[in-house]
Amino acid sequence: MKLIATAIMTMMLCGSAWAQGSAAAGSAGTAATGGTSASSIGAGATTSGPGGNASALGMGASAAGGHAMSRSAVHGNNNLNGQAMAQAHEGGTFSKSHTVCHDGSGSVDCRTKSMAHEPGSAPVKSTSSGSATVPR
Repeated sequence: MKLIATAIMTMMLCGSAWAQGSAAAGSAGTAATGGTSASSIGAGATTSGPGGNASALGMGASAAGGHAMSRSAVHGNNNLNGQAMAQAHEGGTFSKSHTVCHDGSGSVDCRTKSMAHEPGSAPVKSTSSGSATVPR
């Protein structure tokens, strides 16, 4: 048992010494007005080391109230791209949120734009973003 624990600790120490870097970033947003709401989120991570590169990307969206719709998708091989969109409307009142992420080639970039609007008033908009690059 002691030999197994020693081997595991050695692999953990060697593995961290070989790692060359990693980066993670994400963004999210929510819009709500007049009984409608929409939210979207995206997060990604990438790492590089002597064994190669790896990337992961997750997207999600949710909408509620009135006529609601949401969808999300991730596609790609070495470079991942993802989108998450949500919107809900009832009459002229609506909320929507859209997140886009790109993950690969040593960097992660995400951007979210959200907007809520009621007739007779100005739309309320917000933008958030996150980005990170693997140190060289």
